[in-house]
Amino acid sequence: MPRTHTPEDVVAPNPADLIESLRDFGYTLHSALADLIDNSITAKASRITTVLEPKTPAPHVAVLDNGIGMSEETLVEAMRMGTTGPSARRQVTDLGRFGLGMKTASLSQGRCLTVISKHHNQLSHRCWDLKHVRAVRQWSLRRDLTPTATAFAATIDAQKSGTAVVIEDLDRVAFSNWRHPNAGQFLRSALEAVRAHLGMVFHRFIQEDRLALLLGEAAIPAWDPFLLAQSTPLPKERLGLPTHDGEILASPFVLPHHSKLTDDAHSVAAGPNGWNAHQGFYVYRCRRLIVPGTWLNLRLKKEEHFKLARIQLDLPNTMDNAWHLNVIKSHVSAPALLLDDFKRIATDSRRQAAEVYRFRGEREASNERKPETFVWRRAQGRTGVRFSIDRTHPVIAAMLHSGCSHDSALRAAISLIETSLPISAILQEPEKSLEGMPVSPSSEMLVELAKVASEAIQHWVRTGKSITQARDIVLGAEPFCRLRDAITRLIDEERKA
Repeated sequence: MPRTHTPEDVVAPNPADLIESLRDFGYTLHSALADLIDNSITAKASRITTVLEPKTPAPHVAVLDNGIGMSEETLVEAMRMGTTGPSARRQVTDLGRFGLGMKTASLSQGRCLTVISKHHNQLSHRCWDLKHVRAVRQWSLRRDLTPTATAFAATIDAQKSGTAVVIEDLDRVAFSNWRHPNAGQFLRSALEAVRAHLGMVFHRFIQEDRLALLLGEAAIPAWDPFLLAQSTPLPKERLGLPTHDGEILASPFVLPHHSKLTDDAHSVAAGPNGWNAHQGFYVYRCRRLIVPGTWLNLRLKKEEHFKLARIQLDLPNTMDNAWHLNVIKSHVSAPALLLDDFKRIATDSRRQAAEVYRFRGEREASNERKPETFVWRRAQGRTGVRFSIDRTHPVIAAMLHSGCSHDSALRAAISLIETSLPISAILQEPEKSLEGMPVSPSSEMLVELAKVASEAIQHWVRTGKSITQARDIVLGAEPFCRLRDAITRLIDEERKA
């Protein structure tokens, strides 16, 4: 006979085995540290220090802050697995979600977690030690401090208030094996990944609140994904959900063409994962970056010519359920009710970004000297996009209507160039390796351009235009408009000679 369960039956999980399972939510070292820093920011810290110590006898990772700290009662409750669930109403600035972050993030990297906190001049500490939990078979916290944690306790006690989270018995951090021949490289890689990730995730706190975020003794610089001083902002939109409090703010930007940036600025703007990976929506929750570039669940591909489109999306913490925010705060899915709005915003942003990406000559020209005619024309047809040489360009037109016996051959040559344009090969080349008209042409190139412009001007004079009109026609076209002063000077010098 099967056993009959009654309402009084209690099926408690095995503490050690459940904690072992909670260690595998998918944290990396840098995402785990970001979760710990969330707590420090919620605690109103103005200075947060991350420590990675690989050397024996006790390799460890720690996060220290100068926030408001916790009383002993609050600290013990904070060590509970699931202290404040996802359905609880939180303060508008609270970066927490499931009440698991501090524990699961820390224990994902090591098997011993000690939290030390000072509040109202009272120092408290507790420790989750998996060896201890397995030995006693209970949800039991240790009250003693390891030698490493003791040193951090002294640091926190010297402050007015604050908290230290210390992770020891590291078993998933490569650099903790100091005897490994590649330990030094492991540490450098970890430091680089942590610095890049934290500077990206918390860039708005660093920029807007002047948060001092440090890795060891070095300040972590903010990574500005929107290049606010140089990008083109598009109209903002505010969206809401009928069943949720708060609103969503969408702020699209089109970043500048790489020719407008120095090589160093272009490299930094690419972000930790590169230009293509970082296009799309940047999803923020209470100003904390959750996803650094995604086209959400819109079935839009990340493509080279859309990489200048970046859209800041600010979410309140009252919409977590609607966005399916996961435990490690690394993934969201847009609510179905808003997909049409996000598709519209994304499509418009991608279109304008593609224009900047493709029409380099137009975007590089100054406001006073924007070209009236381009060498290449883009036409959208039924089967796709086609590029052709503009026969009305003043130089092309001068060549085609010169009245010589080679006119038909020239027309055929132009058609051959159009039909054999290697578009597929061009798209496969890294953008930085492609060469076109340089921002600062050499003197030899200027001389050649001046010669071509001069011959075209003479053609338009022969058609009845004045010298001034002919110059305006030719020098107003691509690429001469951008170099008009230099080309004019060379033409005048040639005439005087």
